[in-house]
Amino acid sequence: MEWLLQRLSAIYLGLFVVYLLLKLNSGVFADFAKWREWFDQESVRWAWMLFYASLLLHAWIGIRSVFLDYIKPFVLRLVLTFGSALLLIFCALWFVEILYYRSGL
Repeated sequence: MEWLLQRLSAIYLGLFVVYLLLKLNSGVFADFAKWREWFDQESVRWAWMLFYASLLLHAWIGIRSVFLDYIKPFVLRLVLTFGSALLLIFCALWFVEILYYRSGL
C-alpha cells in the first residue's frame, strides 16, 4: 500500500510541477495582481493543498523506509522517526498558515 501511495503522490507532484511551469512560462503572471487573481481561486488553493499533502506523504514514506532499512538500533530509529514526523507536521501547519492566513484569503 505504501508503495502505491508513494507512486501516486509522485505522479501528482510531477504533473503539478509541469502544469505550474507551463503556467509560469505562458506569461499569465506578468504582475502581482494577475498572480493574486489566479491564486485567489478556491480550486487553485485546493490544488496547492493537495500538492503539499502529496509532498509530505511522499517524504514521510521515503524517510520511514530509509529509517526502517538502515537504522538498526530501535531507540535511535524511534527518535528519528518521531522527530521526522514532528517536523513534517510542523511544515504542514506552517503551509496551512501561509496558504490561508498570511495570504489574507
